[in-house]
Amino acid sequence: MIGVLYMKNMNPGPTLFTTNPQNIYAVFLLFILANLIMIPLGILCIKVAKRILRVPRNILMPLILLFCVVGTFAINNTPFDIGVMLVAGVIAYLLEANKFPIAPAILGVVLGGMLEENFITSMIKSNGNLGAFLSRPIAAGLAVVTILVWFLPVVMRMVRARRAVVPA
Repeated sequence: MIGVLYMKNMNPGPTLFTTNPQNIYAVFLLFILANLIMIPLGILCIKVAKRILRVPRNILMPLILLFCVVGTFAINNTPFDIGVMLVAGVIAYLLEANKFPIAPAILGVVLGGMLEENFITSMIKSNGNLGAFLSRPIAAGLAVVTILVWFLPVVMRMVRARRAVVPA
């Protein structure tokens, strides 16, 4: 949702409620309306999905690939895009075959440009000082929690390995 607000030139935060309350009310009303509309559409989609899942894989997979190729070509009308899509598909297949999660890679591709743009803006505002990201207590706390989440599995693995070596 934050990404959508940025795309619509509405910077999320407390000032959004004071500067443009009409936009927030419009967003809330649209969410309520969308949820009400999604109830009957969801029920219909479940019925259609049951039928689609009965189609044999050897017929369904080429159809999905065909729609992917047509959609990819339709964006810019260039065959290069189809090649990029196929290479990305092969890379995703290899990652999946080697038990690497694909969801973070997809998030990186989708949100990477916006993240880079906002990072550059932040670096310009802070005159290149990375410490500006940790200057507020909440930001510093979130950074510490993030680092703990990253390194906790490694530490836990090391602790388990030591317990297995040293008999109690």
